[in-house]
Amino acid sequence: MLNNITCQLEQISLEELTAYMRFQADESFPSLKAENKLQTFASKLHDNADFCVSRDNGEMVGMIAYYANGQGADFAYIPHVYVSPEYRKMKLFATMLNRVELDVRQKGFTEIRLEVSKDNTIAQSAYSRNGFSPIEIESSDSIFMSKSL
Repeated sequence: MLNNITCQLEQISLEELTAYMRFQADESFPSLKAENKLQTFASKLHDNADFCVSRDNGEMVGMIAYYANGQGADFAYIPHVYVSPEYRKMKLFATMLNRVELDVRQKGFTEIRLEVSKDNTIAQSAYSRNGFSPIEIESSDSIFMSKSL
């Protein structure tokens, strides 16, 4: 089902990243609807994160942004995941995650962490299916999850 879809590590332009995040703001980032907040978050990711991007005929249809750059952490961190609605349930997230895990391992990390909204049970299930487990970190809004590599 993923025959025409590419999945690779790449640096994406700030313009493409911002446009893709704007596209998903209503669904996954209600707090980023304000353009200045969206621009700030996109700039932070663009300047500091690595990306695994899935494309269908050149159009971005999925993305995992992750930090695995040794900036004082002993684990890699995923601050952002998104798969366009029409590409969900195609194992695209698992494909991208496998590619991210390979890169993270090659960089010497043995763990990946992420944060997910307590209300986002669909994402929690997807993360659990792909080997993530909740960890004990205090938060009223979020669940923190970890996967050992």
